Amino acid sequence: MAQAARDLHKGLPTGASGRGYDFRTGSELSREALSQLRAMGDRLAAALGRVLSAYLESPARFEVTGAVGRSFEELTTGLPRHGALGLIQLSAATPALFWQVEQALIGPIVSRMLGGPPEPIERPATTLEAALLRRFLQEAVDVWATAWERLARRQPLVVEVLTESAQLRGKIRDGETVLLEIAAEIAGTSGTMAIVIPVPVAHRLLGEREQAEDGRDPDLMRLKQSSDHISVPVSVILHRKKIMLSEAAAWRPGDVIELGKPVAEPMVVTVHGRPKFLARTGISSSRLAAQLLGPCDSSAEAPPSRSSVTG
Repeated sequence: MAQAARDLHKGLPTGASGRGYDFRTGSELSREALSQLRAMGDRLAAALGRVLSAYLESPARFEVTGAVGRSFEELTTGLPRHGALGLIQLSAATPALFWQVEQALIGPIVSRMLGGPPEPIERPATTLEAALLRRFLQEAVDVWATAWERLARRQPLVVEVLTESAQLRGKIRDGETVLLEIAAEIAGTSGTMAIVIPVPVAHRLLGEREQAEDGRDPDLMRLKQSSDHISVPVSVILHRKKIMLSEAAAWRPGDVIELGKPVAEPMVVTVHGRPKFLARTGISSSRLAAQLLGPCDSSAEAPPSRSSVTG
């Protein structure tokens, strides 16, 4: 495992360093806030490896290597001429996030999304390639939102992918950011990514209080304490169609339902806003799926053993 981590680091730029700052004042390092963000990044990296390997049908590994402060001015000055930068729009008038992808990774990502062998691209991405990158980044953002409820509430959407640093003009604002630096290896090619989070956004995502859990049954209380808790209503679009209430009412422990997008586990399936089942996610017949483990109601029978979904 240590050797794998060293291999990932080959793609990291040398000599790059960030500044420490405080989330409240913008001047001093806030160790607690930065460590929380780093921990969230570690969870994201683990989930990305699982989901994107299946999505690209090729090995994909990710590792967060740092969480550092950077001003937008420093960020734009240090951007390479090529590469890709996805603009992630959030709801509630929140400033946008950015997901940077190094040029070396663009070719393997696009090639695998088209079903071909990984090939490098040493030029700016075309319009078609940028559209494929936007789809890839949206999958990655969906994984992130699944693992972070506070981000999911803001409905993150990749609205545009910029393929040259000059296109950034007029799309960013002055101020401080925090960078989650990620070493990646996709289809055997090493490179780097970075998630750029404006400090006001990071402060909101880390500073909100969780709603009181009074009245929730014990099973859900335990799941809520898990870092990957996610609640999925049956009206969620699965493979471009909605599950009817009559169909959901017929579900039983052990049933497998197909998912249209990655979902973290443990997963709670809700019907009409009320928790109904605990579920484990996995792959079934080469599709993302969730296996219903048992009822959420603590008064019901205990759920069956947590076997993986097979396919």
